Amino acid sequence: MDPLLTVDESVLSFIESVFRMSTRKDMRSKLGKPIYSCTLYEKVKRATILLDNKDHPILMVSFDSDISGIDHDSIIMNGILPLATFFLSSSEAISHNR
Repeated sequence: MDPLLTVDESVLSFIESVFRMSTRKDMRSKLGKPIYSCTLYEKVKRATILLDNKDHPILMVSFDSDISGIDHDSIIMNGILPLATFFLSSSEAISHNR
């Protein structure tokens, strides 16, 4: 698989995603906590997932946009978020016990 973005473009994209997610936090009192945001591009679908972790606040994932019938919401809510929460809480427990 060839990357669609250069390293510099990936860094810029991440910075922009963090900025956009931080603006969503402004509506938290009215809409609730943001969980994730998806953008569908012609070549890829990207999700920015807000994590409850001060060291790793955001996780970005990309999905192939050519595959139809995939329930990305279910993948994020039932797969990625529980795994990320488990691994982040496990790593915090390990570092706390050192």
